This record gives sequence, C-alpha cells and structure tokens, in this order.
Amino acid sequence: MKKLVKRVVPAALALSLTAAPVMAYADDFIPGPGQRYDDATLKTLKDNVLEYDEIEMLVDEYNATLKNLRETYSDTRDNYKDVVKLKSQIHSSAGAISEAAGEMSSMASMFKDSLGYQSMLTPGAYAEMLYASEMMNVQSEQVLLQADTVTVVTPEMLKLRMIDGTRAMLISGAQSAVIGYEQLLLGKETLTDTIELLKEVYKSTEAQASLGMATGTAVLTARQNLESAEASMIELDAKEVQVRSTLCKMLGWEYNASPEIRKAPGADLSRIDRMNPENDKQTAIANNFTLRYNQLNLEELTDGSVDRENMERTIREQTAEISASLVNLYNDVIQKRNEYQTAIAAFELEKTKMEAAERKLSVGSIGRLEYLQQENAYKTKEIAVRTAELNLFQAMETYDWALKGNLSLS
Repeated sequence: MKKLVKRVVPAALALSLTAAPVMAYADDFIPGPGQRYDDATLKTLKDNVLEYDEIEMLVDEYNATLKNLRETYSDTRDNYKDVVKLKSQIHSSAGAISEAAGEMSSMASMFKDSLGYQSMLTPGAYAEMLYASEMMNVQSEQVLLQADTVTVVTPEMLKLRMIDGTRAMLISGAQSAVIGYEQLLLGKETLTDTIELLKEVYKSTEAQASLGMATGTAVLTARQNLESAEASMIELDAKEVQVRSTLCKMLGWEYNASPEIRKAPGADLSRIDRMNPENDKQTAIANNFTLRYNQLNLEELTDGSVDRENMERTIREQTAEISASLVNLYNDVIQKRNEYQTAIAAFELEKTKMEAAERKLSVGSIGRLEYLQQENAYKTKEIAVRTAELNLFQAMETYDWALKGNLSLS
C-alpha cells in the first residue's frame, strides 16, 4: 500500500487563471472552481511517489511560488485601476519569481559541484537549471520595472510574465532536476563499482609489496586512490540529499520527506522523426512567452512613436531568433542521438569482452583482479548508455518546450 504523506495544498483558485494541462479525465468529470483534476488523479498525486509524468500536475497543485503568483494575479486583475495597490502586488509577484529563481540556482550549484564524477554526471542538467534560474531572475527584474510603468502593462501581459512563463520554467526546471537526479544516482552506481575495484587493487598492491614486488609508493598511491573515491561518494551522498530536498519543496512535499523518485522515461526515438525546425517554427513563434508579451506591449504603444518602432524591431529580431534557436536545438537532439547510438555500440563491444572474461575466469586463465577490472569497464559502459539516453531525452524535452513557448530570447 502506498503511504500517503502530508502535502502543502494551495488555496483553491479560479480555473480561468491558467489553462489546465491536458488530462485524461473521466467522461463524467466536470471540474469545479479551482479543481483541475478528478479525484482519482488527485489521489495519485498525494502518494509518496514522484513520477516524471506527474511533475506538471504537482507544480500546478502544490508549488508555493506558483500559488502566490496566481493569487497576486487574481488580485491584480480585480484591482487593476488601483495603481498604488497594483504596484505593491507587482512587487510581491517579483519576490515570488525571485524565490523560484533562488531554488533553481541552488539546484544548479549542486549539479555544477558534481560534474565530472566518474564522467557520469553530465553538464546537461546543470545547464538547464542555470538557464531556468537566470531566466527567472530576468523575469523578476522585468516585473519590478513594470511597477514603475503600470500604465502600459495590461492584466494579460502580467499573466504571461507572472504565471505562464514562470509555470513553464518551474515545470521544465523540475523535469531537468529529476533527470539530473537520476544521472547523479548513476554516477554513484559507477563510483560504487569503482570503489570495490580500488579496494581489490589496494589489497593486491599490499600483497605484492609484502613479497617485494611493489614499492611503498605504489601502496600509498593505491590507498590514496581508494580514499579519494570514498570521499567523492560522501560528496555525492550529500548532493543527493540536497537535490531531493529541493525537489520536495518544489513539488509539495516537506523538505525532509523521502518520496520514491521514479526514473525518467526512456528516449522515444520516434519523437525525433516528428521534429522539423522549418515546420515547427511557426508553433514556437506563436507560443513564445517573451514574443507574445512584446506583441501585447506593442498594442499599447502609440503609432509612429519611437517606442513602437523599437518594439517592432525587437519583435522582428526575436522572431528570427526563435527560428535559428529551433534549428540549434534540433541539431543538439541529433548530436545526442548519435552519442546515444555510439554508447550502445561501445557497450556491445564491452559486453563481448565481459563474456570472454567470464569464460577465462571459469578456466582459471585470468585472476580475480583482472576479472573485476573488466567487470568495472562493462558496468561503466552499461551505465553510459543510460546516461546518453537521459541526455537525449533532455534534449528532446528542451526542443518540445521551445515549441510550447519556453525559449529564452536576447
């Protein structure tokens, strides 16, 4: 039986504040005010399991930053003509966005500190976290600036800036964190195997030294290598706790909760066949949060004014930038697919070597240490396949988020 845990549930909000994600509702489900999901769906969200495909719903239901922004927007929309109150509420929303940026920045730092452990933890998750935190910081600053120019900010513009854009960044950021968390665990798995190997190397070197076949320096080096790997494991253990804690806070658990964090889905290569930057660019342009905001801003500017001319130029440049960025994101997907296929080929080769080592061990033609070295190489290549798959999955998710509007523009 799944253990139910205490979740931080936000106050009910009007459904109209944001478009509800597409869900497979029961045929007879009619959402009430503030209710986005049917009872069966809500029950799954309250279990003690974090699944990748639930992240969007968890952010909608439990993220405190998004809750505060929605409430602020609701008050702002209802009191839009009260300039003093509006400015105060805009400042409040900027603080909420800044808080979310801090969460992302903290998580990015955790990943940055862990890059390179056994070459398993790759820069992808760190880059996604850093991107999200920087974009939210920019968002926060822009919202603050709007407090001084409220005469040209409509409720629709505020919704795009305060809710829609932040929501997308929170969801994509949490998704990247789950991917990075799995990469971190893969790094720990590889490091565990390496530590076992280094223990055998140390024991073997000590034995050789006792027979005069190895120097004291060799023994010291073997011990230092083992101690260094063990120290790295302690650091990764700490990072695992930190990332888990941040994910818990973002998705509604208490910071010290221990939900089961399920693995990210496998990379569906058929998704790549459906990607076409030339065909997809119109979708990316139509949905981009920054471009949509600037187009709404354009409607508030006086015809023939310098501000309007500048905004028209900005929109043209951003439209071209979206098209170029989509090509770059697609090329990254193709590169990651190639790296994934290369990792599979390398694993298959190592698998052949492993089978040969098992035969040799069975007839006594190799020793235990040589066998463990081959086993470590085999497991490393096996984990490298999953790591490459996660990198490919992240690249595909980033491309799809660009189509949904979550793409940074200069």
